Amino acid sequence: MWSVNCHCRSCQKLSGAPFVSAFSVPAGSVEISGALVRFQRQSDAGHVVTTSHCARCGSRVHAQSAGAAHLLNFFATTLANPDDFRPISNVYLSEAASWIESPKARFNFQRMPEA
Repeated sequence: MWSVNCHCRSCQKLSGAPFVSAFSVPAGSVEISGALVRFQRQSDAGHVVTTSHCARCGSRVHAQSAGAAHLLNFFATTLANPDDFRPISNVYLSEAASWIESPKARFNFQRMPEA
């Protein structure tokens, strides 16, 4: 439904990278096998965001915001072939690291766009 590079400080801290790449799918459209460990935080908009990690290796699998509970946001690194990922947007450019050039995208937002 959406593919994005997120430059927010939370994604930077969780990944140890200047941004993370993710794509959104309808929450009911996937089945996940294996145990997940979940962490919660509050978004700038005041919504609880749950990040799910593989219980075995700790890799982040997906995130879900209570403000958009109908979507699961999977990290591009979960793809069998991450080269298939093509971001259409960058979000939270207001928090982007000053020393990187943002990847090219069709849409760029200083914050998270309203749904």
